[in-house]
Amino acid sequence: MTDYTTTRPPANVTADVQVPFSYTVMHGDDPSRRSREQKTVTRTLSLMGLVFETSSMEVEGFHLSFSQASFGQNLLEIKLDLGKKFQSIEILGQVEWYEKRSSVQGQSFLVGISFIDLQPDALMILRQFLQTVHEIS
Repeated sequence: MTDYTTTRPPANVTADVQVPFSYTVMHGDDPSRRSREQKTVTRTLSLMGLVFETSSMEVEGFHLSFSQASFGQNLLEIKLDLGKKFQSIEILGQVEWYEKRSSVQGQSFLVGISFIDLQPDALMILRQFLQTVHEIS
């Protein structure tokens, strides 16, 4: 029996890391309808998706998840800023879940995004980034 270790994080590894990113909400039925770019940071990040916190599920009349005209789902064009060592990557995602939270400061939402279009080169960069985070922690 051979004992070995791998330096690659498994696909389901989730890193609790704050990575700056921007996103644009794209209408699920009409991709030409988009919100302005919004900026925030991740709470967790994996090869499958990310979680972030926001004060509202609405951006300029766009719900982060559901389109207004139908029960279709809006999409998020995401640009992750992985720092100086790694280049920024672009991903298409959609909201899988959200949870309303109340605090003394008011309400906020935790939002879970799944990646639905992650190009192979972006996947490789994200895998390397997560490997680096995994090695540091």
